[in-house]
Amino acid sequence: MYETAKPAWMLGPVREPLDRDVSRRIDVLRIILIGLIVLAHGARGITVRVPATDPVAGWMVEVLNGHVDFVAVPLFFTISGFLFLRKFELSAASYGEMLRKKFVSLLIPYLLFNIGLAAWFYFVGSIEMMGSWGYLVQEGIVTKTLGLGTTPINYPLWFLRDLLVVFILSPVLLLFFKEAPGVGLATLFCLWVGVNPAPYSYYGDFFMFYFGGYLARTRFPLQGISWWQRWGTLLFILLTAALVAHKQLGITDEHVRLFLFKCNLVLGLACFWRISAIPFVRDSAVLHRMARHSFFVYLAHEPTVSVLQTRLLAVWQPVGNAQQIAFYWLSGLTVIVLLWGVGEALSRVVPKVYAAATGARLPAPSMARE
Repeated sequence: MYETAKPAWMLGPVREPLDRDVSRRIDVLRIILIGLIVLAHGARGITVRVPATDPVAGWMVEVLNGHVDFVAVPLFFTISGFLFLRKFELSAASYGEMLRKKFVSLLIPYLLFNIGLAAWFYFVGSIEMMGSWGYLVQEGIVTKTLGLGTTPINYPLWFLRDLLVVFILSPVLLLFFKEAPGVGLATLFCLWVGVNPAPYSYYGDFFMFYFGGYLARTRFPLQGISWWQRWGTLLFILLTAALVAHKQLGITDEHVRLFLFKCNLVLGLACFWRISAIPFVRDSAVLHRMARHSFFVYLAHEPTVSVLQTRLLAVWQPVGNAQQIAFYWLSGLTVIVLLWGVGEALSRVVPKVYAAATGARLPAPSMARE
């Protein structure tokens, strides 16, 4: 029996299994990056909600929120592209099956956690720093629920909306891989740094997603600790310091600063990958267990942060560097641990409901899924 030949335009997947070291590092990075996002969104507790942010606390927020935490979203797109594009086949059947799976794993949670927040506004009341029912009516409930040309009701879920768009257009990226992978990488990078000044944009989404696939398709060595991880970490630290002090260093051209900022995000990928190789991070049983519910923490974190901080600020106005730094870490870490516990409970008490609400992500033992 002869094997049916594939048409020339089809591109097969990477056949090798995912390396165990790489899989474990991706797994722990999921919860670490979600943790950074929670902390970043909770920073408004000391930058907006208190009368004045003290200098040291302000500097901490500038370094973390303004630079380090910014790496989380690009790295998520890179990981998504690495896991997806290494296996996805450029065929009509594979594309249709992929869309069906993404509808379950991304679109359903996206709609559910937006509609759920809208229901909260209607039945319970507004949430400070997030919105109200009147605001939704004014902006358009359907428009805000779907995030059409604006942020969705649960605004951090813009990432899921953008990721869905990238998945829908992913065949274009595979054509790049087939015809000119290096040209595709350079083209998307130039579009990202040259067209839209914002650090987050569809140009950046596509570049990072493609970059992850490029690493997978070229079999780039990600195992262990390599020279590029060491140098990338060092350069990320140095360039972050330079960007924090860019005015003092005479970097006054905003276009130059934004270009360096985006280059630094790429270096940040290497830095976090190096961090994931630290044995007590990569092999942490707690982090792997928490990673099982990282998607739920992401979906539910923003209203939880806002409500918790509103309650805290009613009884505690953090004054001075020590209190403001403590407020930043305490509120953020409390939300992470709280939602992890809720996820653990729901996955045991109502596993099918929890799986459906989180896109059929009822956790298997904590290994990264492809």
